[in-house]
Amino acid sequence: MVIFDKSRFLGHLDGEEKELGSRILDIASESYTENRPAYSDFLDPRGQEIALGIVRGTGSLLYRFSGGYRGAERQRLAIFPDYYPSDRVEIPLAAVSIKGTADFSEVTHRDVLGAVLGCGIKREKIGDVLITGQGAQVIMTPGIVPAVVHNLQAIQKVPVLVSEIDIEQLEAVPKQLKEIRATVASLRLDAVASAGYGTSRNQMVREIKAGKVKVDWKSVDNPAYGIEVGDILSIRGRGRLEVAQQLGLTRKGRISLLLKRYI
Repeated sequence: MVIFDKSRFLGHLDGEEKELGSRILDIASESYTENRPAYSDFLDPRGQEIALGIVRGTGSLLYRFSGGYRGAERQRLAIFPDYYPSDRVEIPLAAVSIKGTADFSEVTHRDVLGAVLGCGIKREKIGDVLITGQGAQVIMTPGIVPAVVHNLQAIQKVPVLVSEIDIEQLEAVPKQLKEIRATVASLRLDAVASAGYGTSRNQMVREIKAGKVKVDWKSVDNPAYGIEVGDILSIRGRGRLEVAQQLGLTRKGRISLLLKRYI
């Protein structure tokens, strides 16, 4: 049930923009009445502008955008009550890798998008398309991944292999690299992750047990899980952390590490 006055929020819009505004207002009403986050499909920059004006106008809701990586053009919107814990808001995103088994150099962004849409997918369910040399990566809503993986077999007559990947595996614009020298008592997941992400160990234990931390793209919920040099840790929205080197022991017997964080 819509609790916000549509005439007040949508009076300045018309046509397709008014239809979009109406959907955003429905999502806002859902979040407000059910006291939880609610999510839009992917929005282009103009759609994000319209959505932002509507959410701000409610005066009682907060918002967050995400498209899977910093600088994404198409993003999903999360709307949630202003009293809802923001660290519990995680926008549902997924991605697939498309690998050409023959020459992929002539395949364009439009070709990839058209092939995905040809699987019976609506445009609003698809985020950015990233061309990656001999293939592509496509960001999308989680629910459509099986259809794309099972049905997409070729793009412009180039046979392709499609598989789901972790969002942190996106090869987007170059990421900022931060080298971190840290010491830990042991190579436990909670110790290494808290040092690399700059949070308390207790907070990191909670995040690990909640299934938010991955090691080599697989969820690990055991804080005592053993980490090795070369492992990649990742937390959605906070980038990936590479355990680059073990530098030896300090005088107090702690393990000295070189960590590389990609933000």
